[in-house]
Amino acid sequence: MARKPRVEVEGGLYHITARGNNRRRIFDDDGDYRKLLGLLTETKNKLPFYLYAYCLMPNHVHLLVERRQDAISRVMHRLLTGYSRYYNRRYRRVGHLFQKRYTAILCQTDQYLAELVRYIHLNPVRARMVSNPASYRYSSYRVYLGLDEPGLVDIEPVLRHFGATKSLARERFALFVKAGTKDGHREEFYKAAEGKILGSDEFVEATKKRVGEVGKGGQLPIKSGATRDLEELIEAVAKSSGLTPEEICSQRKRRAIVMAKEVLIIVGEEYGVSHAALARLIGIDSSVVSRRSESGRRMMKACSEMEELVKEVRELCRKTEA
Repeated sequence: MARKPRVEVEGGLYHITARGNNRRRIFDDDGDYRKLLGLLTETKNKLPFYLYAYCLMPNHVHLLVERRQDAISRVMHRLLTGYSRYYNRRYRRVGHLFQKRYTAILCQTDQYLAELVRYIHLNPVRARMVSNPASYRYSSYRVYLGLDEPGLVDIEPVLRHFGATKSLARERFALFVKAGTKDGHREEFYKAAEGKILGSDEFVEATKKRVGEVGKGGQLPIKSGATRDLEELIEAVAKSSGLTPEEICSQRKRRAIVMAKEVLIIVGEEYGVSHAALARLIGIDSSVVSRRSESGRRMMKACSEMEELVKEVRELCRKTEA
């Protein structure tokens, strides 16, 4: 079954979850939690976004993010790849740390912002790890109460809905969270219809109009590249070329790196990835992408290595769609 496309909207509110492969632990001690938070800070500085809540559980991560200019897929690729490499190096292990696909559900801000912040902070309570979310050190709840420094978390857009002064807002916010402690698992926060959009019918329709014309069956449009995420594409190129994603996106001029960039552009174009997105990913000007595409296609005719590399990447991409 083909996967539904992720809906990327600048200014959109996204509930993101990333789970350990086969539900295994991804944090073994305090240092691991601190490392991911450090990488999250670095990623936020490099690819700015608004972060309204986070909760790091032993085998999964919750983030509530408002997208700015950079795609969620790019943000998450940087974060999860960085942490996976750290973890595998530290514990001398190989293989995937996270499940293949994180989930990112676009949510209606005015309807779900406060509810999602509460729900995310109550994860340790639902898991019976603590009775009070303020006792859990690896979520942003303590920041909202003023017990930890804000730094990473953008709390003002949420708190201003709870009171005119910060002290009153914090008091009312704490009561709001406490009122949800008996709530159970909410499936709609994980599985949303219409290409992973959570909101009113009006919100879903407005979003569909914003991202493009509605396709058959009332689903979001599935154009030639709508189902292809950049992270999956670069993973396929990395696996086929024997390079790392960081090497492919670097400014190095090695023949293998140049060839990998051109393969990524060729296959990316076939899946409908925009030249602007490809340019941001591999660190070149968008005006250069079309020239690199033409150069790569010429090379395919003269170089069997290049031709085989393109075929292998296409095959890997087709497998991830199944």
